[in-house]
Formats: sequence, structure tokens, C-alpha cells
Amino acid sequence: MAGSGRCGNLAYYIFRRVVLLVPVLLVISFISFALVYLSPGEPARLILQKELQGEPSQRQIDQFNQENGLDKPMLVQYTTWLKKAAVVDFGTSLSTKENVSVMFRQKFSASAKLFIVAQLISLAIALPLGTLVALKPNSRLDNLFRVIALAGISLPSFWLGMLLVYIFAVKLHWLPASGYEKPANIILPALTMGITGAMELMRLTRTSVMEVLWRNFVRTAKAKGLKDRVILTQHVLRNALIPVLTALGLRVSHMVGGAVIVEMLFAWPGLGRFLVQAAGERDIPVIQGFVFMSALTFVGINLVLDLLYVFLDPRITYKTKGG
Repeated sequence: MAGSGRCGNLAYYIFRRVVLLVPVLLVISFISFALVYLSPGEPARLILQKELQGEPSQRQIDQFNQENGLDKPMLVQYTTWLKKAAVVDFGTSLSTKENVSVMFRQKFSASAKLFIVAQLISLAIALPLGTLVALKPNSRLDNLFRVIALAGISLPSFWLGMLLVYIFAVKLHWLPASGYEKPANIILPALTMGITGAMELMRLTRTSVMEVLWRNFVRTAKAKGLKDRVILTQHVLRNALIPVLTALGLRVSHMVGGAVIVEMLFAWPGLGRFLVQAAGERDIPVIQGFVFMSALTFVGINLVLDLLYVFLDPRITYKTKGG
């Protein structure tokens, strides 16, 4: 009965989050639509200048606006877009004439690959090193890694990326400097994102592990005679991972915002790079579709992380009212 009650609470929590997601997405989509619409510069003029390699006539601009529905009031355009978005149809790109939903899937796939590999690198560096220095607080090793972490956080990602390109692509000729076709192309951009992210996660892991080590249940486990390895893996790390997971959830936004510099540097065909190009051309359907789907992805992944908290810490429950 307790198990079924807990499942019911969890189902209610998921349902409530999904319902609350609707107004959030509506607000985000309207604000982004309004900002694009009210920003200076005509989309028709910018796109036609690129196509014609020169200044378009007013007749050409009017025709472009009429064909793409840009001559209508903003609220009419937004309502039309919203009806299509409800069935996952974000229209056609004004500049490339491609389906925005198809483009998003392609760019999302590239960004997701880079993001996942980069976060795996970050965790592989941050978790063992952060735990190691937490077990020896204020030692020389701890002070050394604190300096390294601070330096890593302070360094801009483009500088680290160029340094890695110079060492591994220019000097050693081990890895390609840019591209997407081969599996080896992902190594340098993932290392750039992974190393810079690992420095912040290492500090967070150190702080979290040190905090858990002083809790009463850890002292109780030691008093029972449990081995240090068992205490560390089954008690300390399991609780210390909760803030680390939270930080990883917040990093989902880097798939669009934080990865722009890395994607531009390594010519990686991801969301950030493409969104910058679309913003420069005022490609409204692309910007709207990408913002909407990025917000949906961000909220969805954070919902999954919230559910993982229950498995990491059984004390966390999602109770219904009166439950």
C-alpha cells in the first residue's frame, strides 16, 4: 500500500508539473516572439539582401512580407504560429525554406552529442578529484586543486579551445581542428566544454562531500564499523550527488547559450551556432521554434532530475495534499 501511495504521489507530481509547463511555455513563446518582432531591422530586407547580394526594392520587400505573412499584425502572426506549434509545426525558415522542426532535430542531435560527451568528461574529472580533495581538506593537495579549479573557471572557453587546437591539431596532428563528419571531430570541442565545466563541478563536489561527511548518519555508519569504502560509496556520494545533479540540470541551457562560442570555434553544426545565424537574419520561425523547443527540453530534463532525487535520497517525497 505504501508503494502504491508513493507511486500515486509521484504521478500527481508529474501531472502537476506538466500542467504548469503550459503557461510557462506560453509566456516564453510570447515574450520571445514580441522581442523578435519589435527589434530593429526588417527580416525581409535582411534576407533579401543576402539572396540578391544587393539592396531589394520596396516591391520585393512587400511581396516577401505578403508571402510569409509578415504584413499582418503581431498578435495575428503569433496566434497563427501558436496554432501550428500546438501540433509541433513551427513553419518554414524564411532564409533556407526548410522545415523548422526538421532543422531543430538535426541541430539538436549535434548539440546533444557534444553536450553529453562534454558532461561525461566533466563528471569523470570532477567526481574523483572533488571527492579526493574533500577527504583531505586544507591539505596541500586541496589547496593546489582549489587554485587549478579557480584558474579553470576564470579562463574563457575560446582560449582553452584555441590552445587545444594548437597543441593537438597544429603541433601534434593527432586530432582534426574542426568539422562534424568523423567521430574524432567531437573530441576537441567536448574537451573544451568538459574541462571548463569540470572545474566548477569539482568545487561543488568538494563542498558537497565535505558537508555530508559531517552529518550524523555518517558518524553512525562509522560507529557501526562499516568500511570507509562502503560509507563513501553508499552513504556519502549518494547524498553528495544531489547538488551535482542540480548543476547538471542547469547546464542543459548550455546546449544553446553556453555552447555558441565552442560551436563557432570548431564549426560544429549545433543549436547555438545556427540560432546565432538565424538571429542575425531575423528568421522569425527559426528563432521561435528553437526557443520553444529549447525551453521544453530544459524543463523536461529538469523534471527527470527531480525524479532522480527520490532514488538518490529516499527521504525526498512528492506528497499530494493531505497525503
